[in-house]
Amino acid sequence: RTEGIYLYDTRGKEYIDANSGLWNAPLGYSNPALKSAFLEQLDKVSYVNACEFGTEEAEQLSNLLIELHHEDIEKIVYTCTGSESVELAIKFIRKYAALKGECRPNIAVLQNSYHGSYDGSMSCSDYDGREREGYGPLLKGIKELSLPFCSCCRNKEVSQECENRMKAKLEQELQEFGESLAGIIMEPVLGSAGVLPIPDWYLHRIEEYAKEHDIITVFDEVATGFGRTGKMFCYQHYDIKPDIITMSKAMNNGVLPIGAVAVSQKVVDRFRADNEFIFHLSTQNANALCCRTAIATIQELQKNQNGLLKHAQAMGDYFAERIENELIPEYQRIFDLRRRGMMFAIDFLDRDMTGR
Repeated sequence: RTEGIYLYDTRGKEYIDANSGLWNAPLGYSNPALKSAFLEQLDKVSYVNACEFGTEEAEQLSNLLIELHHEDIEKIVYTCTGSESVELAIKFIRKYAALKGECRPNIAVLQNSYHGSYDGSMSCSDYDGREREGYGPLLKGIKELSLPFCSCCRNKEVSQECENRMKAKLEQELQEFGESLAGIIMEPVLGSAGVLPIPDWYLHRIEEYAKEHDIITVFDEVATGFGRTGKMFCYQHYDIKPDIITMSKAMNNGVLPIGAVAVSQKVVDRFRADNEFIFHLSTQNANALCCRTAIATIQELQKNQNGLLKHAQAMGDYFAERIENELIPEYQRIFDLRRRGMMFAIDFLDRDMTGR
């Protein structure tokens, strides 16, 4: 059973769920507001055919999500999972280029990133390279950008020499891509790869380059969204406006399968100009029960002037200070601490102190 931040096994032993489910339960377990919303919606309507009908729950959630994002976001398209959200983002990228009449076959992703386990999302994921074997041919046209991370420097102490080297590498790779890129998909913090926050300079250069070449930028906020990093979405830590944002996980506190893709006016206008729509639907997309619990989750996160988001940042600062001042001085094998809000990773050296 579960309650609050605690898990209880079959013997009754208590555990703190420091994983927060799978980074999808920011409100903990047995939240009264979510239970109430769930039961009310179950008595009202749990499902209607999304091909034929809309629901006020889906519309209300769409408006709420648009308000949470930057002012250029205009549309919300629903999915059931984070992997499906990335699949949809890939379709938006490819269709946008096709509607412009351009032959841009490639999508760039970061090395060691993880975007899901469906065919397209797995093709964009380099984290589980071995696990992809035997499922090919995977999606063509996926190109890798070198990871802007220095293994010889601590995360907060990257030398100017190493940063200059990474900047030069990025410029080289962008030049080699030429006019072949239709889109770039990035995690603002590479979660599965070991909580690797992408440097500010890198994200701003990517955005600048994308604007120059009319490339669609996608921020994969499946893991980082809904308060995990101390902001509602991680991109809000930067002065950046992605064209597309993928969402899932904490969207309704992990109660039911739900995901969504936020789409900017630039992309929507391209579809309107050609009288086109995005061909994407599965039976449970915009499920009213899922949407209602998502509304309740967001309302809980926004309580007391986004109090839980501020709490996540404050608790992140607290844990980081304790680790740096108490654990690191005591344990010589700790090489590095990385974090963004309440996403943490500690790097340990091998026993012989030669590698990690």
